[in-house]
Amino acid sequence: MATEVAIMTFVSNAGGHGPGHSAVAVGDIAYTFENVGGGWLQSGSGWLAKNKADYMRANEHRPILLQYLNAKAVPGFIQEYVKKSSDNDDDYVGSGVCSTQVSKAVNYSLPEGVIFDPKGIDTPFGVFHCARRMQLVIREEYTWPGRGKIPVLAWASIVNTLKSDYPGVLDKLDISR
Repeated sequence: MATEVAIMTFVSNAGGHGPGHSAVAVGDIAYTFENVGGGWLQSGSGWLAKNKADYMRANEHRPILLQYLNAKAVPGFIQEYVKKSSDNDDDYVGSGVCSTQVSKAVNYSLPEGVIFDPKGIDTPFGVFHCARRMQLVIREEYTWPGRGKIPVLAWASIVNTLKSDYPGVLDKLDISR
């Protein structure tokens, strides 16, 4: 079986607010551009590589939307981009944020002439919808196992974000508390 590439969209930040987070997975490894210390407080880039299942467990307090990409996205090119970006010491904020770097990694993996470009400022929302708009997604999976462990106001805020920003996802996601 071929190695799968998945865009990982984490809906919301702390307390059910904020834009959320983007990461990209190649097989069992999640590549996440979130190391704020990289480049600011110490040498090193903003990229971290984590076991995908462990990373998802650490983020179960918010919905995780997985978009598995078609064969246009070459897994080895995602990894090559992350390595080059890390070697270049790309740091968080100075080289963009999570969604900026995920967009660049996905773009790097696509054939010449196919441009992955969320419109406007790259956000997790924009990355998610760009993948859909470009018809790169072969399947989507949604999970939110920690929904019953968060305060009710955070839960309600996240549900409202799902309703407004991610049409069709809420209908396929168990939101019971």
